[in-house]
Amino acid sequence: MNDGAALRAVIVDDEAGARAHLRALLAPLGVEAAAECAAGAEALRAAAALRPDLVCLDVRLPDGDGLEVARHLPSALPVVFVTGYAEHAADAFALDAADYVLKPLSAARLREALRKVRRRLAAPPPAAASRPAVARVFVPAGEMHHALAPEGILYVEAQGGVAVIHADDGPHRVPGPLGRLEVALARCGFLRTHRAYLVNPRRVRALVRWSRHAHTLLLDDGQETHVPVAKTRLAAFRRHVIWIPRSGRSPGGAGAAGQGGDRERREPGVGPGDRRGARR
Repeated sequence: MNDGAALRAVIVDDEAGARAHLRALLAPLGVEAAAECAAGAEALRAAAALRPDLVCLDVRLPDGDGLEVARHLPSALPVVFVTGYAEHAADAFALDAADYVLKPLSAARLREALRKVRRRLAAPPPAAASRPAVARVFVPAGEMHHALAPEGILYVEAQGGVAVIHADDGPHRVPGPLGRLEVALARCGFLRTHRAYLVNPRRVRALVRWSRHAHTLLLDDGQETHVPVAKTRLAAFRRHVIWIPRSGRSPGGAGAAGQGGDRERREPGVGPGDRRGARR
């Protein structure tokens, strides 16, 4: 039974079975799955590109937690947490979540959550509710936090337990895993191209092919810096840019290099070694 106007949702859960179960419960309630995501950064990109009516978000995700993802979603976008962890409910409602639904799921409980979402969508937007199009990234620097403009960041590199932000004014070291920054920077368009690298696509000059399966991104820093693109992530990179294929080839990409899907395998090195700043 459809309980109101049709809604489009982004479903975020790292388990494919859980996503399918939620999708099946939502369909009779008038909710279509606009996208299904297994990680937070993917969810932020989907929300920005698809402009859904709501996000159904798990708390535990492979690249961080759902609470951090919710902080980087547009403030007017309703979020319904769907999780098996009851202890995060207070934090979720502090972020103005529309609802917090515990697993195992039931149609009746989801119907109640969707009523709250529909009421929120029907309400007039509060003044100045939208977030700025371009935020600032504040990184620790001694006794203060240094502000970086996202457009001034070329790429971010994982070095052990530290993420190094390579910006126009030099490197900035940030403690913590790369996944945490991936979630935060996804809303600014940054893409994971390798297990150890995030890249700002706006700072890319060229995609360079070293061999059938090895590619790098040449950056516009004037130093011929190359950042690796793993075979498993090449297709995803091309989906997030305007990709014009060579004559006679399908839009899927250049030969076998675009294949590999989203499966996580060992990500090979590139050209003359798997390292930062490889020179041609």
